[in-house]
Amino acid sequence: MKKISFILLLLFCTITIAQEKKDINPFRIGVKIGTPNVLGGNLEFVTPILNNRIALFIDYSGFTIKEDESKIALKYFEAGTNIYFKSSGKGLYSSLSYGKLNLDGNYTDAETINGTQYDGKAEGNISVSTLNAKLGAKLGSKFYFRIEAGYGFGDIPQQIEITGTESGTGITKTDYVDVPSDIPGLNENGYLLFNIGFGISI
Repeated sequence: MKKISFILLLLFCTITIAQEKKDINPFRIGVKIGTPNVLGGNLEFVTPILNNRIALFIDYSGFTIKEDESKIALKYFEAGTNIYFKSSGKGLYSSLSYGKLNLDGNYTDAETINGTQYDGKAEGNISVSTLNAKLGAKLGSKFYFRIEAGYGFGDIPQQIEITGTESGTGITKTDYVDVPSDIPGLNENGYLLFNIGFGISI
């Protein structure tokens, strides 16, 4: 047990010293604005793998979009790796990641959907998983700016299934509404990825 603890301590010290020598500031905390995330948080950690070229990241955002009679809650999660072209852990990089997009539709107050009036609330959702490929650039050290562009490949439904109780009959019915058109870059084969970000490295 003592040997394992010593090895882990030695590894941690080696990583720390190697990154300090290169002024890496491996932990990055920031925000991203773009599509499909709209607005969300970003965490990144630059590992010492391949001389500080491999970074791991997580993005998360939640946003509500209103269109006509519907209210769509968007949640986006992305996790993957950024591969920097230089050992400084900044500048140009490529990115490969897994993305999860959730859209929850909510209709309230006995609204009419495609000619059917519902009592109370009718709701539905879609959930989409994608494989994302991006190119990006991180500029700055302590305080930074980043920009990314790419594409998320996946099978994207074009309608949300809505289930609710029909007014006057009490019968549960199912209807369909189009995915909001003001989600930029979204189509049946995937979605465009584009965002800019700001943050601090520690």
